[in-house]
Amino acid sequence: MAKKHDVIIVGMGLASLATAARLSELGVKDIGIYTTAYGGTPYIAAINFVLPDNPYGDTIGQYNDDMIHAGYGINNRTLVRDMTASTMEGYNLLCRWGVEFAKNEDGTTKLRHLSGHTYPRSLCCTTELIGVEIVKKLVDGLEENGIPIHMGYECLHVLTEDGHVCGITVKNPEGGIENIHAPVVVAGWGGVGNLFGVSTYPGDIKGNTLAIAKEAGAELVDIEFLEYEPMVVMSPPGAVGEPCPTAMLGEGAYLLNSEGERFMLKVRPQGEGGSPKTLINKQIWKEVDAGRGTPHGGAWVDLRHIDRNVLKAYPWFFNRLMDNGVDPNQELVEVGPMAHSFSGGIMVDENYESTVAGFYAVGEACGGVHGACRCAGNAASQATLSGLLCAQAIAGLKACQPEPVHDLPAEYKEDAGVYGRYVPEAKAIAVKALGIYRRGEDLLQARARLDEMLSQQEIKKDTQAFQIVKSIRLMVEAAWNRKESRGTHMRLDYPEADKEYEKEFPI
Repeated sequence: MAKKHDVIIVGMGLASLATAARLSELGVKDIGIYTTAYGGTPYIAAINFVLPDNPYGDTIGQYNDDMIHAGYGINNRTLVRDMTASTMEGYNLLCRWGVEFAKNEDGTTKLRHLSGHTYPRSLCCTTELIGVEIVKKLVDGLEENGIPIHMGYECLHVLTEDGHVCGITVKNPEGGIENIHAPVVVAGWGGVGNLFGVSTYPGDIKGNTLAIAKEAGAELVDIEFLEYEPMVVMSPPGAVGEPCPTAMLGEGAYLLNSEGERFMLKVRPQGEGGSPKTLINKQIWKEVDAGRGTPHGGAWVDLRHIDRNVLKAYPWFFNRLMDNGVDPNQELVEVGPMAHSFSGGIMVDENYESTVAGFYAVGEACGGVHGACRCAGNAASQATLSGLLCAQAIAGLKACQPEPVHDLPAEYKEDAGVYGRYVPEAKAIAVKALGIYRRGEDLLQARARLDEMLSQQEIKKDTQAFQIVKSIRLMVEAAWNRKESRGTHMRLDYPEADKEYEKEFPI
């Protein structure tokens, strides 16, 4: 007999945990959480909420406007409005489950100023990454509430019948393939960063989920928008890949080119603090292209004048530098853009339900919220708030009991040789065609080669290889269709398409 649940949640990052926590509060108890790992949640450094005691005069309206501006105006404005309006509900949800945020000496909430935000509104933890705190408290709380987390289960397919979701196919910890049934499935499986070579992504996010969603009948949106974290450590080797928090710019840090020039001031005279990530990325790339980059193709971040106690309040960053022989109070740190996150995903409505009945998506699995780029720290906020809103919609359904379904085959094929012949080449194509700068010619060549791969009967001997190549193919098609530049999707062959937009949304 196949396992059955009222609700299946795929993934165990913050979006999934928030969904499960709120469902539990609302009386939905038969929740099956199936996952391979925690995704990127343990690496979350900040989360944005507009609190009533914000001393800077922050408002929900300003948060909404910041998101629209960072997203280059193509966000789903209903999703943005509902997300920002729910900010206190999300904050209170985490607090109810025991998450503790850093406080100032006077007892007020400590706020940091991250890129893309008009005001400081990012909450944190100063002893460890706030993501570690969130995972511990939510996982412990769910277990206490009798909601087990099924570790070691990889989602292979989302099952549908007659336009309605009915479960998932998984590989279990023993390597067996089985179906698990439910009338509601929530995708909380993250994004696609590992399709792009070196990235800041955790290794458990494989990037084949776009194809899984498409196979189930879900529509996708904004999947051309891969994001780059602008200030990732590029040297020394032991610290490569560690993001330098953009909050450091709000603390007074600044960027320098190889000639010692604060190049950001050319485009943002008010200083680097609060700069949109896309602007930082573009200006670093411009300096590199002009021959003013650092040895590894980036820029220097100057932290030497920052109070040491302030630096130590980012212990994951400070300690990793120190452990690798770099004292940020004594020397410049080399940083640069690196593939980091994803703004697109499954198209959802205001309840976070996809175009397939009963199939929902939260966190980085869904698109539309961020548009072309997101404000720093908004991955965590969107994960929490999408989970909250999704759970409330699901709990409001008249019935959440599993209906009988026909026996469906639990299909999955593996062939390591096929995987090795197709996936490395497909990822190399993704790096070239979907990188920093995009050209129509490269996208057309990529599309042709990926189509050729997908037409081969051999590739279907390995399901994951087929899904990965298909996911890249879907992104290439979306990038080809987006002629104008937005975020870090920069089309070099259609400069005329950008002029009117730049008047409406100056950086």
